[in-house]
Amino acid sequence: MLNNFLNDRAGHALLGALLLLSVAPVEAGFPLSTEDPGTLGLGRSKFELTIERGVDRAQGVHERGVVQETSFVHGLLDNLNVFLTLPYRDIRSDEAGAGSAHVHGVGDAKFGLKWRYFEQQGLSLGVKAALTAPTGNDAAQLGGGKSTQAINALASYESGPWEFDLDLGYKRNGNTLNQREHLGSVSVALVRSLDSRWKVMADIGVASNKNKRSNQAPAYLGAGLMFALTKSVLLNLGVKQALSSVEADFTGLVGLDLRF
Repeated sequence: MLNNFLNDRAGHALLGALLLLSVAPVEAGFPLSTEDPGTLGLGRSKFELTIERGVDRAQGVHERGVVQETSFVHGLLDNLNVFLTLPYRDIRSDEAGAGSAHVHGVGDAKFGLKWRYFEQQGLSLGVKAALTAPTGNDAAQLGGGKSTQAINALASYESGPWEFDLDLGYKRNGNTLNQREHLGSVSVALVRSLDSRWKVMADIGVASNKNKRSNQAPAYLGAGLMFALTKSVLLNLGVKQALSSVEADFTGLVGLDLRF
């Protein structure tokens, strides 16, 4: 599958961007899809509200989707986080000659842990494990209908105001929707701190296609901005642009991060 992807134009764009990022001499996360190994610290907590609004046009279908996620993260140890994420989805689609459809409701709740197991001289390594509960309505495709399990290997290197992140993922996609069960992903991110309040960031990634009938891989290019209103309140803004036809054409992202 990845070989097929790397032979098309989106694959060449991905490889080029990866090379540009890797030679560039700071915490990644939302609004990027790439995550770093950073943790909150013992006894610290975070409440995060994120909204993604995507638009996609393919084969005569115009789809607009909104995903809102509410997350609570707590530091069990200096290097160990526990998190719970509750999603809500709203999807509208219009198909030429077939009318419109609208579904909305809760998605599949996610629970997990993130452990930063190594940190030295700017390099940090971690692992994130998560599972979902089938709380979403799979008949309306708001959820998968079965529990999923995922694990991500995370790496980060910091040098001055720069941070480079790598996120390698595997997901066992339990579902009732006749989707692929075993999915992989890879993404990289570059983050730069402009000062104590502003960060700019970009990432690029590719993943397995859930659709068994297609070997084309979803790929995207993302960019974001993080602004610290105070030490405890962060505002995140971002965009994602498709690099392949099976990715949503364009997605706008906004998030509010409260730490205490």
